[in-house]
Amino acid sequence: MLKKKIIDFAASIKIEKCSIAHYSGKSAVVCLFPYFSGYREGNLSLYAHSLDYHKIISEKLKLISDFIKSIAPSCTAECFCDIGPEVDRLLAYRAGLGFYGKNGMLINSEYGSFFFIGYVLCDLNLTPDAPIENECMGCGKCFEACPGGALSASGFDISKCASHISQKKGTLTKEEEEILKKSGLIFGCDACQKVCPHNKEACKAMKEFTENLMSGICLDDIKSLTNRQFSEKYGNRAFSWRGKKLLERNLELLS
Repeated sequence: MLKKKIIDFAASIKIEKCSIAHYSGKSAVVCLFPYFSGYREGNLSLYAHSLDYHKIISEKLKLISDFIKSIAPSCTAECFCDIGPEVDRLLAYRAGLGFYGKNGMLINSEYGSFFFIGYVLCDLNLTPDAPIENECMGCGKCFEACPGGALSASGFDISKCASHISQKKGTLTKEEEEILKKSGLIFGCDACQKVCPHNKEACKAMKEFTENLMSGICLDDIKSLTNRQFSEKYGNRAFSWRGKKLLERNLELLS
């Protein structure tokens, strides 16, 4: 059975959560990559502490893609992480890998919401898994913790999201500046995840997300760097993708 072979192969490369969803006539091999490696002082969101997850996940997905092609030579298989034809969370939900929290995050029973999602889209006809019936306990702690009040029973207002604001280029409004100051982070935000009861016993990260950790940077680290030097020094970090100027703005604001 091809599906079992693929899932067993994923397990052999340390991907323990792998399921199937359908998308636009194709099968998506959807995988979860846990990244929680503990809390530590810093000004970067937890997901940005390790080396850039895009590269780590892409390498893992490429192994799955190559394996699929080895057992089905005529099959096409493309890898996606963050940027793809379908929303990662939606595919993972359809594949039965989690349920939605009130904060919009997908929650897995073992990983909580501390995981990345990647998938391989192939033209094999694999039996899809079904969404799970678990539900968020609805405690509302994420609403209370959100620095900008972006979360409420009526939905999500991205314009008030600290993570969105921290990655927004240009001049920030006074309200946006206050939200960023309240969050205490120069890139991303963990507020709603830190208070979520579903994350209380989240499993530890994959090995790749426990190495080369960096929980923060200061203005002196980047102020004197040219854009090229900044890219050479931090180009392998997820927080670098919006560039040096944006991080300088955020650091100056929080200083």
